[in-house]
Amino acid sequence: MAGRFMARLWADERRLAAATLLGLAVVVAAVCVGKPGESLWLPPCPFHALTGLYCPGCGSTRMLYYLVHGHPLLAMRENALAMVVLPWVIFTLCRQVLADPDPRIETRGTRRWGIGFAGVLVVFMVARNVPVTPLCRLAPGGACAVVGHPG
Repeated sequence: MAGRFMARLWADERRLAAATLLGLAVVVAAVCVGKPGESLWLPPCPFHALTGLYCPGCGSTRMLYYLVHGHPLLAMRENALAMVVLPWVIFTLCRQVLADPDPRIETRGTRRWGIGFAGVLVVFMVARNVPVTPLCRLAPGGACAVVGHPG
């Protein structure tokens, strides 16, 4: 009974990983033909539009755009965290989809790891919204606005 449950769980996780990779491939294809913010397929961040604050994902689409078009340094300026995490995400998803299930290898993250990563996201979000150099360099585009100084 436990063996059938584990096989079903593995199949569900494999399908979810494959769907996530497919979604990522669609976004990469979209940034190949359109520029973020100028296409209905690549709209601006709704969180930023509502609050004026940068979420941890702000700049990720532009980061992919610059990365796909061969500008890794510009990509890093848009969203450094996403740029650093992207290779690990792709590797993990590919391993999940392509590898045979091995009960000795844990493919899911632990609760401690998830809480730690959530903490990193919160710290990154707060830091990129602080209008003080060098923290403001984490904002998309890496540009710091001078507080109290017009334009």
